[in-house]
Amino acid sequence: MSFTGVFGLVLLGIIALSLLGPSKLPRGLEELWLMITNFRRSQAETPPLTIEQARRIWSESESPFYGLIQILYGAVEHLVELRTRIFWVFGAMIVGAIAAAVFVNQILKFLVRPAGEVQMIFLRPVDMVWVYMEVILSVAIVFALPMIAYQTLMFIRPALESEQEIAVFRIIGLLGMPLVAIFFVLGLAFAYLIMLPAMLPFLQGTGGAIAKPSWEIRAYYSFVLTVLMWIGAAFETPLVETLLARLGLVSPKTMTRQWRYAFVGIAFVAAAITPTVDPFNMALVMGPLLALYFLGIGMARAVYRPRPGAGSGS
Repeated sequence: MSFTGVFGLVLLGIIALSLLGPSKLPRGLEELWLMITNFRRSQAETPPLTIEQARRIWSESESPFYGLIQILYGAVEHLVELRTRIFWVFGAMIVGAIAAAVFVNQILKFLVRPAGEVQMIFLRPVDMVWVYMEVILSVAIVFALPMIAYQTLMFIRPALESEQEIAVFRIIGLLGMPLVAIFFVLGLAFAYLIMLPAMLPFLQGTGGAIAKPSWEIRAYYSFVLTVLMWIGAAFETPLVETLLARLGLVSPKTMTRQWRYAFVGIAFVAAAITPTVDPFNMALVMGPLLALYFLGIGMARAVYRPRPGAGSGS
């Protein structure tokens, strides 16, 4: 699934929370589930359930979905605060989307440049509309990243109690947020300047003398945006490792010992990002990700603080 596809699913949940409201969201989910349940019962020619009857059945069956609804009922106060912070994020995304819409043609030309002389075509009348929407949404996400990071930090701030947690929070606020933006931009630059210029000619030449490349423009932009966004996200790996080490959750020694598991995980990530699993494209993605992993270990060594009572290898 593309980066914007994953974000779209998250966005749907956020929109549901924002429109229904925190107090109505659990009830709305119950009503929706009851509607689906009664539809299935009508197909089996069994009488419909009331909401009270359905709750008893869901509770007795220990349904995980019903458990989630109960959690939502108990977290209404936190959801109210989350809703407010979501509106701030939406505001940042709207500003980013407006800016992207103004310069969308320049952005499209910039993104198509790595393809070289390959002819771009579109097959359906609405294809270019979807291209514009996906590009604008992607730019809006990137533009809103600082606001997302800030609102996330402010949301979890009241839950911090120990001096160590508060100290880490301050470090993240002062250094972490700028570093998140810097590493993400570095990932975008690496993907655009190194990965795509190597990947695209390789893919273009796979047809040899059999077929002349003419790429469908919507598929091309979806591929390019997927590579850019996922590589940008993958470049945050050293920061995640550093944070885990600073909190004392994982030691650098453990990260070093588990490099084989990291290698396998990175291979799966590379297979998901690249369009093919040939050695060339896989190595092109895996090499930098492995380097980032070991860079994260080095950064973790500089800030690691073992938790009280924890062994050095934990």
